[in-house]
Amino acid sequence: MSGENRNTTQRIQKILNSEMLKLNILASVTGLFVAILTWIFLELIDLIINVFYLGGDYLNNDLGYWAILIPGIGGLIAGILIKYGSRGARGHGVPVVMESVAINQSKLGTRLALTKIVAAATSIGSGFSLGRVGPVVLMAATFGSDLGQRAKLSVEETRILIGAGTAAAITTAFNAPLGGVIFAMELILSEMRTRSFIPLVVSTVMATAVARSMAGDLAAFSDLPSYTIVSSFEYILYLILGLVIGLAAVGFIKLLYAIDEISEKGKWIPLPIQTTIGGILVGIIGFIFPEILGNGFGITQEIMLGENLRVDMSRGPNGILSMQEIDFYISTVSNVTVLLICLFVFKLIATSISVGSGASGGVFTPSLFIGASIGAVFGHIVGVFDFTAPAGAYALVGMAAFVAATTRATLTAIVLLFEMSDSYEIILPLMLSCVVADGVCYVLSEHSIYTAKLALHGVKIDLEAEQDLMRMLTVEEAMTKEIMSVEPETPIEATIEMLEDTGHMSFPVIEYEKLLGIITWTDIHRAVELGDRDKTVNEYYTKALITITPKETLSDAMDKLGEKEIGHLPVVDPKDDSKLIGYITKGDVVKIYNRKRLARNKMSWEE
Repeated sequence: MSGENRNTTQRIQKILNSEMLKLNILASVTGLFVAILTWIFLELIDLIINVFYLGGDYLNNDLGYWAILIPGIGGLIAGILIKYGSRGARGHGVPVVMESVAINQSKLGTRLALTKIVAAATSIGSGFSLGRVGPVVLMAATFGSDLGQRAKLSVEETRILIGAGTAAAITTAFNAPLGGVIFAMELILSEMRTRSFIPLVVSTVMATAVARSMAGDLAAFSDLPSYTIVSSFEYILYLILGLVIGLAAVGFIKLLYAIDEISEKGKWIPLPIQTTIGGILVGIIGFIFPEILGNGFGITQEIMLGENLRVDMSRGPNGILSMQEIDFYISTVSNVTVLLICLFVFKLIATSISVGSGASGGVFTPSLFIGASIGAVFGHIVGVFDFTAPAGAYALVGMAAFVAATTRATLTAIVLLFEMSDSYEIILPLMLSCVVADGVCYVLSEHSIYTAKLALHGVKIDLEAEQDLMRMLTVEEAMTKEIMSVEPETPIEATIEMLEDTGHMSFPVIEYEKLLGIITWTDIHRAVELGDRDKTVNEYYTKALITITPKETLSDAMDKLGEKEIGHLPVVDPKDDSKLIGYITKGDVVKIYNRKRLARNKMSWEE
């Protein structure tokens, strides 16, 4: 064999034996199965709607007042499934995946995913105001995680497969392959690297091919007109829209965060009871405004088209709340505008109730509805000017801007909504409103709609760069709970013996279980130099304390340690800074950081 042929053979063998080839083959398998599983999930939702509404749907059924109970029944079933299946299935699923990728070695439970899928299909199908993105992302990520562990990949490679599954799920749900890839990179992997980008594309291409063979190649929002900029003055209006959307997004995030806090305090109420009550409340709202039921995807398209908005629909008992029955004294406010305002307000309330009650589903699709409603209202208001595009253009832009602000995934929102609408002409105002809305939300809200839930449980996720462990690990995970302390009347001589016996460089000073201060090696050394070995700790300990609480991050701890160039921090109860519950040193921080860092390089199946 010639030297040239030998080199060619070696190159081929190198490619065939490469980890990259193996990873991409697994990514294609992930894309194939995730597309099929996502399609099954979407069909399951339609089936459950058909069953609950006796062959009809949220808007068209013959149930009358009984329709109020349907979400309650669905909530009862979903609550039982979650209680006995996996409590992690409540709420939206994207935060679970983000946490797994960031700090849980890319491990996700199959039981959790199965419970999530069935409970979410039941919740959405019965009418809860929840979306489908959270459940399909969790399902897809779990498939990628399980496949990675079975194939004995490293944690880092399994993490990439989770991203590949997520990209495939978004692609299948919205027929948006590029949006799926960027969603996975921005929200799940928080990185842009060739090693992860290639498998994501491979998975997405496979998922797109499978999905289009089953459902056809249509934009998620089909039949939208080609909206364009009518006048350059409109850019000012789109900027204002971005500001409005940003403020609304902040309110939505804070509302969901507050409801999550209330839910945590209401754990004494059995979950099936919570979901049943939540379902009935949603059912009452839905009886008057059935448009808010379910994920609202079809209604969102109608808002952008400005068609079939059911202004003449009979609402409430004997139609007393119907739009055509209301006499408006301000001639510029139309029935359509009032209806859109009502849909925005009640969709916001219904989504908050749905999430807070513990039902299972996502918040991405309801966010599309809310953003489109705000944009459409804005479009109708500025429609008094002669130089504006139709209200549907503002609805489309508002939808993208609201997603950008609430998720902090601006690029995802821009690309995804462009693909979903198949409308390039509106891309410039869409980009402008998205970045303005995201900027407002960035300044006014510390968390996104996804990270707020994690922050409530002490998990900090930084979406702006590859995940920094120091920002995500908490003091509670690193601190020492077994504390050696001294009292104010402890002799200096005894304290010196404790230093020599333990090797510790400081001791907290405690009296009657109250933290008074800290005595350090420096304090004791000063006492020895002055010949005060016979004196007590009371005369030398430091009373001006720098403390930290368990839920603060290691990054916060290092900042405080570095600020005064000290090597230790008392960990105190956040509600009582005189109650000592732990102790953390620079050594503790380094130890937990190194352990978690090494865990990222372990194999995915290792404990």
